[in-house]
Formats: sequence, structure tokens, C-alpha cells
Amino acid sequence: MHKAWATKNGFTIIELLVTIVVIGILATIMIVSYTGIQQRSRDTDRGNDITQLKIAIEKYHADRSQYPDVCSGGDDVECAASSLATVLVPTYLKVIPHDPRNTADSAMDYRYIRGNPTTDSYGLLVTNEAKSSCKTGQNINASWWTSTVPSC
Repeated sequence: MHKAWATKNGFTIIELLVTIVVIGILATIMIVSYTGIQQRSRDTDRGNDITQLKIAIEKYHADRSQYPDVCSGGDDVECAASSLATVLVPTYLKVIPHDPRNTADSAMDYRYIRGNPTTDSYGLLVTNEAKSSCKTGQNINASWWTSTVPSC
């Protein structure tokens, strides 16, 4: 005897394609969500890093009555925050933190600037991913990293 075509077991090509498309859509949603979670996590790490740097810089200031002068260009000229290692490590920090996604001294790493000593000021620039980049410090000059960069 011969079975009828409609009674065969299995899936049609349409059923398989619909299933594959649904799985693809779900996978895309998961990947996008996961990427956003990773970015927010790195931004949280950046916030913690900057808090550590600020505490170390303030301790240095308490001991010496001035903020670290480490940028080769002088006052009001930015440099990589890793330049702070010469004055903060090991007394105030074990190591200078770096951006969790970038290598030390890259353009995306944390940036440091010391203002003129008469203004008793310094600033740190943080380049975030999920939220906007921001600057923080003491008596921040509006011209540092342009006035469009908000304070953290």
C-alpha cells in the first residue's frame, strides 16, 4: 500500500523557515541587550575608577597643598591620566586605573589636566559608552574639553 502525501511525517519548508526567522529575531534581540548591558557595566567601572583617582588626587593635594603637575605641556594642558603614576603610585594608589575597554595611553583612556596653581584646580575626562562622556574634578575650567562636555 501506498501512503497519501498529506499523511507523511515531518515539517514543510515554510514551517522550517518561519522557525529559523523567529530564532534569528530572538537572537538579535538578545545580542543587542547583552551589548547594552556590557556598555553600562563598563561605564560603572569607569565611575569607580574615576572615584579612586579623585580620592588619590585629593590625598596628594592634602599632603602637598597643590594638585599633581605631571603633564609635560604644563598647566591647562591635558595628558593621559596614566601620567599620574609618577606621583600617586604606590603612596596613594596601587596602580593607575585605565579605561576598561582601551589600553593605557590610548586616546580613549582617562584624561587629566591641572589648572593654574592659583586657581587650585584639576580635571578628569571620562569617555563613556552607554551614557555621555563627562568631566569631573575641582574648580573645573569651562574651556577644558569644551563647555559641551557635562560634569559627571
